[in-house]
Amino acid sequence: MKAWRIIFISFAVLVLLPLALLGGAVLLVQSDWGARWLEAQASDRIHREVQVEDIRVAWEWPLALRFGRVRIANPGWARTPNLIDASGLYAQFDLWPLFDRRLVVPAMAARRADMGLEVDGENATWHFGDEQGNPSRIELARAALDEGHVVFRNDKEDTAIEAQVKGTIGQSGEMHIDAKGKFRGEAAKIVARFPGLQPSPSQPVHFEAKGSVGRTEVIADGTAAGDQLDHLDFNLTATGPSLKHIGKLTGVVLPDTPPYRLKGHLKRNGGEWVFDPFDGKVGDSDLAGSATYRKAAARPFLLANLRSKLLDFNDLGPLVGAPPGTGPGETASAEQRQKAAALEVSTKVLPRTRFETERWDDMDADVKLVANKVLRPKQLPIDTLKAHLLLKDGVVKLDPLDFGFAGGHVTSIVNLDGNNKPMHGDIKADVQNLQIARLFPTLKTMDEALGTFYGSARLAGRGNSIGDLLGTSTGSMTLAANGGQVSQLLTELLEIDVAKALMLLGTRSKQVELRCAVGHLNVKDGVATPENFIIDTTQTYVSVDGTIDLGNERLDIETHAKGKTPSLLTLRSPIVIEGPLKGPKVHPKAGPVIAQAGIAGALAAVNPALAITPFVTRGSGKDADCTALLAEARREGVVKKAG
Repeated sequence: MKAWRIIFISFAVLVLLPLALLGGAVLLVQSDWGARWLEAQASDRIHREVQVEDIRVAWEWPLALRFGRVRIANPGWARTPNLIDASGLYAQFDLWPLFDRRLVVPAMAARRADMGLEVDGENATWHFGDEQGNPSRIELARAALDEGHVVFRNDKEDTAIEAQVKGTIGQSGEMHIDAKGKFRGEAAKIVARFPGLQPSPSQPVHFEAKGSVGRTEVIADGTAAGDQLDHLDFNLTATGPSLKHIGKLTGVVLPDTPPYRLKGHLKRNGGEWVFDPFDGKVGDSDLAGSATYRKAAARPFLLANLRSKLLDFNDLGPLVGAPPGTGPGETASAEQRQKAAALEVSTKVLPRTRFETERWDDMDADVKLVANKVLRPKQLPIDTLKAHLLLKDGVVKLDPLDFGFAGGHVTSIVNLDGNNKPMHGDIKADVQNLQIARLFPTLKTMDEALGTFYGSARLAGRGNSIGDLLGTSTGSMTLAANGGQVSQLLTELLEIDVAKALMLLGTRSKQVELRCAVGHLNVKDGVATPENFIIDTTQTYVSVDGTIDLGNERLDIETHAKGKTPSLLTLRSPIVIEGPLKGPKVHPKAGPVIAQAGIAGALAAVNPALAITPFVTRGSGKDADCTALLAEARREGVVKKAG
């Protein structure tokens, strides 16, 4: 009997006593005093106000508790009052892990929950005062939410998002989010689903999302991990009217472009974002390559390698402040079409849109672009493009900016210093092997021309647009050719040799030898003046003088041609090119023509046969000193290179 008594007492201690304690705990929890005690314990742990209402025990297995309401307040700096305010909360608990000071929750559900998530610098409402980064002693297996409302705010970034959330997490669960508001000042909306989302995921979370921020639309499908979503790996499709809008949203300084559609693989690893590979279209140009953005503590940095099989030259317009092409079949945004329409009625042709130099100091960049073929206007003989852009401490450098042009190359080094107000800019250009036959694609008379041009340019100016830079520029430009062949018809027209031009019209273009051509423009304060601007053939000597006012965008140029052989019908008049750059007028200078006509009229009164006399020339043109002209060009830095 004594043995049975010992066994009974042991059983009571080991089994009945814990049950008695559990029963006492249940009664305590359901009491008002127990709720207040629980609030005090939780508040002391997280340093927040905690409110618990209407606790009831559900006698089932596993044991469950029902809460009428659970509320955790936000810190005083937050604008939303509560981190969470849930009603109709139900939670199951495994008992045995409690003895190991672990809380295992097989299932949790809430009828409604409101959450206020806010960020203020390094502070976040979901970070509590005594967080030590230790492993959590709370394990949640599955959760369900009938109706959730989440507010996310970051006033410093002008962000405020409200989301409706519902669904379940855990095995076979799926959470849905429908959010809208503003992100960095732009209207935003997003719809996302998280299939198979685990309460405490040890693996990256799969997500599918579609949304828009401002005029940028995105579709994403991939995985996310990390408390701050600092590990992302997903496929992305992005479309919008200009890449500059992405720059506003991400902090990456991107140029204004025509509408784009890009798709590729985007990964984030902490402060580094990698978009590799990607491809798509910007305007009517294809674009592919890779880009890496490192958000370093000191200065963010963008590294990109871009390539295009076919680059539409019109798509480069926004890079220099001009709208892209807006003709039939061209791709442009509504804003760009408005700019193009305004430019069409304007008397100006040089771009006047200012560069946003104040953003150039936000980051550094190293970007390379290679375009294998350039689709261009028929008047412009550009074949290829190669560019290397460096942005460092607010200074943009293009080295090189290399255009394949008329079978040769125009290679430039461009510096734009955004630290100066207004911006300072300079360009050094080297021109090599421009084929005369390809310089003017629309002039059929040049098809059989031979020879090449070479030259150089040095310009420096100030201003916040291309127009302002050129309108204030000072420097020089020189082109030279030391031989070749050009159309005789062209030289006769320059001389206004009507008789010879009429004979050449309708026949296959006859070529004459080009002895040399040297064109030197001296530029000062935006006004270019031709100096030693000579074109010399075996038939004609042509000189050019006047001014080109880049600031006011006006031409006042005269060409003086002298034939070297006799002609029966020549107008002794310079050709005048004058008026705005956008639409200059070309005509013979009126004075000499009127004088010739007057003399012809007077002679005709004496004898009609004499009327032709003023138009007869014996060919007074002399050969230019090509050796001296080319030597002067070399002193200006113009050197013909092999190739």
